[in-house]
Amino acid sequence: MTAPYYQDDLVTLYHGDCLEITEWLQADVLVTDPPYGSQMISTVGAHKGGYGRRYLHDKGDGMGASIAGDDSSETRDKALAMWGDRPALVFGSPRLPDPPIKVADRLVWDKRRPGMNGGPWRYRHESIYVTAGFVRTSDAAVSILSAFPEQSYHIHGKPLALMTTLVEAAPPGVIADPFAGSCTTLVAAHHLGRKAVGVELNERYCGLLAQRLAQQTFDFGGLA
Repeated sequence: MTAPYYQDDLVTLYHGDCLEITEWLQADVLVTDPPYGSQMISTVGAHKGGYGRRYLHDKGDGMGASIAGDDSSETRDKALAMWGDRPALVFGSPRLPDPPIKVADRLVWDKRRPGMNGGPWRYRHESIYVTAGFVRTSDAAVSILSAFPEQSYHIHGKPLALMTTLVEAAPPGVIADPFAGSCTTLVAAHHLGRKAVGVELNERYCGLLAQRLAQQTFDFGGLA
């Protein structure tokens, strides 16, 4: 059994490779933003990368470095095969192959920031693939979730407001995020009083969880 990097009454985080650390598989609901091949070279025109070239992701401070395994969807697909057909919510790109899950609904995260991600068409959105079991948290039949990225922690950082909305919609049980990144899914689950377990390969990002939970301040602005 692997020793947790961080643990409290609600959240457990492991440092390592989710294909080797399997404690997250004991959870009930998957909510994750995996590496899905956004650094692959496209065969269409001059576009390179699903959402930007590798070098654009490296700010030189470690926080903007390229994401391990993001040159293909192989790591994502192996993790999802391990998860099986249980409830899942998975981020991806509309310009790349869908994740291998039984998709019941597709949401769109509109990043709102004009000119994001390069390319002549200025894609600024990501798809969110959802299996059966998730529920709407309001009567609004809106599939586009709009909020600025939170890149101060991670180049692919998701807004806390966005992740809170998605975790709220998840069916009962423990939340799993095997690609925890800056741990926003875990922070959202903690705020909602839900148990969650995560795995993160980069130890620098692992260290953010305790820091973020210790702040005791949650900003839910910017979600429309």
